[in-house]
Amino acid sequence: MNALRSYSPQVALLAAAVMAFVLLPVAFITLYAFNDAGYLSLPPKGLTLRWFVNFFESARFRAALEASLIVAAVVTPASLLIAVPAALALVRCRFVGRDLVNSAIMSPLVVPGAVIGISFLSLSTRIGTGIGLGPIIAALACFAFPFAVRALVANLHGLDPRLEEAARNLGAPRWKAFAFVTLPQLRPGLLAGGIFVFVEAIDNFSIAVFLTNSRTTTLPVEAFSYIRDYDDPTVAAMAVLLMSFSIVLVFLIDRLVGLDRFLELK
Repeated sequence: MNALRSYSPQVALLAAAVMAFVLLPVAFITLYAFNDAGYLSLPPKGLTLRWFVNFFESARFRAALEASLIVAAVVTPASLLIAVPAALALVRCRFVGRDLVNSAIMSPLVVPGAVIGISFLSLSTRIGTGIGLGPIIAALACFAFPFAVRALVANLHGLDPRLEEAARNLGAPRWKAFAFVTLPQLRPGLLAGGIFVFVEAIDNFSIAVFLTNSRTTTLPVEAFSYIRDYDDPTVAAMAVLLMSFSIVLVFLIDRLVGLDRFLELK
């Protein structure tokens, strides 16, 4: 039987203080989003939903939200489609330069987003495509693709390849053995990688800010532009909506996969 680990009161107090420090800005943003006044006041003078209504009624935010959802809807499946064979090659194949290929795939994780954004801006200018939705999708796919690979590699390391070999020995073609034996077992990795990529595609600012134009702008870039022109809680309302969306994702992960198993994929 495993003994329960005990912590001293000092460690518990320090952990509570750190958690309070991390969550305090979230509490302030939430209060600001529901504040009836156009500025943060404690205690709030009243509660209102008009800043949420203002977010959805704003044409600029609706257009930015639509663009962000389009980017995420394209980047997420595209990244997963490329990540599955890449992860299979890294885990199950032995070839010269495998470590080098793995390092190259993971390199966007250590390169600052601003560098990637400037690089794609230069590339788009050089080849004549200009900036807009296409370059944003390409840049974010390259940046978010390693997140999907990491989740799938972790998932594959926990699978027994002999199950697929047994299916092939029983007469199943290679593609059918993979589709009906291995692929269902990759559901946690696909879900984890898909969520990582989707959130990054929705939330990324450092890359998208270099590639947006007057016709196409993403939600984080539009929020940054809005707070330069206006001083009201509309952006705070947007932040609360995104936080609520994240909570829903965590709930779905727990119901579909199990949160403990999901965290093991990191």
